[in-house]
Amino acid sequence: MLLLTAMCGSMSAIQECGTSVRRSRQPRTGSLGRIIHGKQSVRGAWPWQVSLQLLHPQFGFLGHWCGGVLISPEWLLTAAHCINNDLFNLPLPALWTAVLGDWDQDVEEYSEQRIQIEEIILHERFHNFQHDIALMKLSRPVKLAPGSRIRSVCLPTKRLAHNQTDLCIATGWGRAAEDGPLAGKLLEARVPVHDNAVCRKKYQHAVNIRSGHLCAGHLDGSSGTCVGDSGGPLQCASNDGKWILAGITSFGSGCAKPGFPDVYTRLSYYIPWIKAKLKSI
Repeated sequence: MLLLTAMCGSMSAIQECGTSVRRSRQPRTGSLGRIIHGKQSVRGAWPWQVSLQLLHPQFGFLGHWCGGVLISPEWLLTAAHCINNDLFNLPLPALWTAVLGDWDQDVEEYSEQRIQIEEIILHERFHNFQHDIALMKLSRPVKLAPGSRIRSVCLPTKRLAHNQTDLCIATGWGRAAEDGPLAGKLLEARVPVHDNAVCRKKYQHAVNIRSGHLCAGHLDGSSGTCVGDSGGPLQCASNDGKWILAGITSFGSGCAKPGFPDVYTRLSYYIPWIKAKLKSI
């Protein structure tokens, strides 16, 4: 079973955490294929999913660059490498906009809220996919209304135990094919969680897999994340029906490459860091 319980605390102001807008918490039959190769989610299924859009100082507006996940009315989490990577280091809040309540990137939806980023906090020890986590503060709290398609995800209080039957879903607007464009509609994929030893063996010559990592994905390559999914959530269903943030998409070997699961930033490991930075959660 999942060794997870919800931690909402002061985040209850954004409605009860970890509850999907759609009535059932279970993903619909047939919707759990690859993020790469494109199986779309149901509108409102993942109301904490954020699209981080970038205004590059040299190349202009690039649109969706990475995913993010809402954890409170004013704060979201993403991957540090979305902000600081081999292409650029852009920790300037004015360059980033969070789009919340979005589902179809090609259509301006009534549920969308576009909010400027006010503050960015990268993990102080981030390097080479170690401590790949960052906090972003919104310039204003999220506006909510009855039936809003924007909600927060729950944070874990315990470590996720690897179990092939765990219901864990990765979501994002990343590429639907390795050489294709970004997805228009939000995609989802059900992925199994593995012991970190699996990823440690696969990535031993590239990245040192440690306790702050979470190993998940289909070894046959039938499902996986791709470019544009970074920073987005890996959410797992708890026994009480809430969705809990287990990981943040960090890296993999290509897009759903057979034999290589994806690696996520393990949220339970970073709860003390998040608490220390925010002090109010």
